[in-house]
Amino acid sequence: MENKKWVNQTPIHFLILIMASIILTEILIMLFIRNLSLLPIWGELTVDSILLSIIMLPAMYLFAYRPMTRIIEENKKTEEALRNSEERFRSMAQSAIDAIVTSNNKGIIAGWNNGAEKAFGYSGAEILGKPLSIIIPQEYIELHFKGINRVNSGGERHVIGQTVELYGLHKNGNTFPVELSLSEWETSEGKFFTGIIRDISRRKRAELEGQIFYDISKGITNTEDLNELMGLIHNSLAKVLYADNIFVALRNENTGLFSFPYFVDKLDPKPLASSMAKSCTAYVFRTVKPLLLTHEIFNHLKEQNEVELVGSPSPSWIGIPLKTSSRVIGVLVLQHYENVDTYTEKDLTFLSSIGNQIAIAIEHKKDVESIQLKNILLQTINEEKDKFFSIIAHDLRGPLGSFVGVTQMFAEEIDTMTTVEIKELTTSMRKDASNLYRLLENLLEWSRLKRGAVEFNPLVFNLKNTIEKGIEAVSASARKKKIEINISVPEDLSAFFDKHMFETVLRNLVSNAVKFTSVEGKICLSAYENQNNLIEIKISDTGIGMDRLLLSKLFLLNEKTNRKGTEGEPSSGLGLLLCKEFVGKNGGKIWAESEVGKGSTFFFSVPVVSA
Repeated sequence: MENKKWVNQTPIHFLILIMASIILTEILIMLFIRNLSLLPIWGELTVDSILLSIIMLPAMYLFAYRPMTRIIEENKKTEEALRNSEERFRSMAQSAIDAIVTSNNKGIIAGWNNGAEKAFGYSGAEILGKPLSIIIPQEYIELHFKGINRVNSGGERHVIGQTVELYGLHKNGNTFPVELSLSEWETSEGKFFTGIIRDISRRKRAELEGQIFYDISKGITNTEDLNELMGLIHNSLAKVLYADNIFVALRNENTGLFSFPYFVDKLDPKPLASSMAKSCTAYVFRTVKPLLLTHEIFNHLKEQNEVELVGSPSPSWIGIPLKTSSRVIGVLVLQHYENVDTYTEKDLTFLSSIGNQIAIAIEHKKDVESIQLKNILLQTINEEKDKFFSIIAHDLRGPLGSFVGVTQMFAEEIDTMTTVEIKELTTSMRKDASNLYRLLENLLEWSRLKRGAVEFNPLVFNLKNTIEKGIEAVSASARKKKIEINISVPEDLSAFFDKHMFETVLRNLVSNAVKFTSVEGKICLSAYENQNNLIEIKISDTGIGMDRLLLSKLFLLNEKTNRKGTEGEPSSGLGLLLCKEFVGKNGGKIWAESEVGKGSTFFFSVPVVSA
């Protein structure tokens, strides 16, 4: 150990010995020369200077020059290492995926890396020296850059190193969500801030897409109405991509026609059911492939005679087939009329991924609606059955009972009856028979209508002539009650309606007016063309009228509206139901207005035809 330590220290010891030897030798030489007095004084001085230099130079070299050289070399190495470190840091910053932006305390951009150029679209030459408000909204600059460690109005403190979410401003004018992490540093030139800005568009989009999947799944479960479900899907899609113009086209397997259960469009009206021929929608349905349509693709398909323009031209168009596990039911389409390249392949992929879910949702809702319609139909059939039983049990049984009673009296007492009594009984029998006939006639009409056995033959006829002939059957009843019937219909007014149905409606409404109008009352019939190219026929009377409750129950199958007339005439309420069915079948409407003690007015509309 001692030998090793000595070896390590030998160069130093050797150097000291040499220096000591040189100094001793020079001293001896100086003394020797002076004692001999061989040189003059100036010669001695020269020799002393030379000897002193010989002594000092090694000392200066060893104790001054060498250490200084070593310090300079070490400083150079340190500077070189610092430069290399700065270059490495600058290279790392430039190659970083995230945007790294440096600004001074006045919000002027002083540093800009390649990540920032890709994120915001500006080159370093374009952006350096410009205010931060070019890429970040001014309100965020005030809060996050100039207001470091400041509490905002919501009580939230923003500090250095905290990550915040905001939106960036791209050179092309678009905005996109970013995440900002801010750091502060200071030099002799002042205070600076460095922000690491990360584009989080993909993350936000993924979050929104996940939310859309959830919303649609939830909507399938909780939303009963198909149109409401499609509105929910529309609002959800609008969170991710442009959806101001959207429609769903569903193809009917039996007719081959496309219907549009959901259609929202700024320019085109909702179309009627059609085959869609060579539309882009029909092309997507045929090929069962998603289509991101561009001008070039459209022209190519048009040249191949695959598609043609249907509706207003749209620079941006995207369509996806709606497929269930067994078949294609339709197409979902989004379009933009102003901007080109609004949609991307990413949008196409996203829509395709939810297309099956939308198709299943639509099929599910259609099945639910079909079940609901069947339930309503069954309920209606049961109500119709109950109505028939009620009429047979009450309205039909009563008059028949009276009729049987009168005939029994004839059979048992005719030999003892006077002519006056016989006349009264036969008059009563005639009245009962007439009432029964009208009731049976309505029952048969209703039965035939529900069985689909009623022929529907609309044709053009003169309105006034048909009305005058149609009320002949009830004129006798009106004359008996001394009721005046006035007709005010233009001579040249023609209607397009099934004539048999028109006469049935007219006869029932006038018969009711006679039934509920007191003796010496008045009934007015008029017709006129309204602003909707329909003829409105109006039957008003001066009868007993109806209250609001009874008025609200008219034309409803499950409501009891029968009541006796002013002379005890029976009423089943079936006639008004028959009127509603016949008017509706001919594309018209029927309604009523009434007030107790002031009479009633019934209206129904028919298509107009110019004579």
